[in-house]
Amino acid sequence: MWRVERTIAGVDGSRDELLPYVGPAAALPLYGALARLPHPVAVRVWTTLLAAAFCALVLAALALARARGAPALLGAALLAGASGPATSDIALGQAALLSAAGIACALLAYERAARDANGARTTGIGATVAGAFATLVAAIQPNLALALIARMRDRAALAAAALGAVAFAALTLAAGGGMHGFLAYVHRLGEHGRAERFVTIQHTPAAIAWGFGASPAIAQAAGTACSLAAILVTIFVIVRGRLGARDGTLLALAALPFAVPFFHEHDFVVELIPLIVLAASTRGPARALAGIAAVAIGTDWLDLAQRTPAEPQIALLGLAVACGFVLLGRGARATRADLAPFVAVIVLACAAIPLARAHPAPTWPDMLPAAYRAPAAADASAVWADEQHAAGLDAPNPAWSALRTIPLTGCIVLGLAVVLTARAEHSSLV
Repeated sequence: MWRVERTIAGVDGSRDELLPYVGPAAALPLYGALARLPHPVAVRVWTTLLAAAFCALVLAALALARARGAPALLGAALLAGASGPATSDIALGQAALLSAAGIACALLAYERAARDANGARTTGIGATVAGAFATLVAAIQPNLALALIARMRDRAALAAAALGAVAFAALTLAAGGGMHGFLAYVHRLGEHGRAERFVTIQHTPAAIAWGFGASPAIAQAAGTACSLAAILVTIFVIVRGRLGARDGTLLALAALPFAVPFFHEHDFVVELIPLIVLAASTRGPARALAGIAAVAIGTDWLDLAQRTPAEPQIALLGLAVACGFVLLGRGARATRADLAPFVAVIVLACAAIPLARAHPAPTWPDMLPAAYRAPAAADASAVWADEQHAAGLDAPNPAWSALRTIPLTGCIVLGLAVVLTARAEHSSLV
């Protein structure tokens, strides 16, 4: 890997800068096709795919919210385009954006397949196939696609998801993996997860607890406890609150960062789905909460410490997220709830910027020592762990953990907004 990677423009070949990526074997046909292209061409093709995924995510989320009109489209595009997770996905070429688009399109296709099935329409077959393809795309990053489990509430969704799973298995076999390859992937995923368990770029409860000074055992226990609590609370609220299929999945998306053991800042792109839906539909206190969640999740707060010269840009992008949120809800008269995201981003920035300036955080590969050399006998995951350590990204620092806590808190607020909105809609129907 490194023999090829070191030839790419912008990589410092005088030191080891191996950047490994672990993904399912089903994605190998796509990545293999890209690998056979000249690097500049592959970059353009991949960027085009990411741009298409961004558009699909925005349009599918608007369709889920049943929002129409130019203000809604412009607001959703601004909210998503200015958000830290989306800009990180595009800048870093992350597959999370493809997965998020797949999730949004799958939810829309499931809904239409169920509606067609109830109406005994033959077009439900087309919606089922579309849902299967969207499910397959979502599975390009399995830790995000897990949220779709919450949507398995009817036969139409189950049929589409099952068809997508069959396609996923077929691609895995075509890639030469089979059961042995699947087990090897799970093993490698575990090794890579351990390599990044407590590093600063992880936005998991375990990594944040480590940053606040917890021992490895306590931090891991805290992460496990948060995961179990997130799953159980989500199930309880969905059942007790009688949340519908769509709202239950939106709640699962809000809980996802607490439930999975591997979550980067760019993975928060999946939260754009519930944020767009709520921005287009919710009112009152729930709207204020959703607006606060939008800027808490949509602003890259850790980046304030990693790129201190970019503080004005990051703060302005946070304000742009707030503007997009308000514009997306212009179908109704503006209320005081629309002030909430602006107040939130100003208050959070006033607290986060001084904290970030006092505790600047390292970045990879910039902080690798000159002429760094990885252990010769180490595998890719061990090399990656050593690089993170050499760059200082595994050092515990309460300030960095505090910055990473902001988007996680935003997800809790987002979950509350989902539940309040669902209750309000249920009450209006009654």
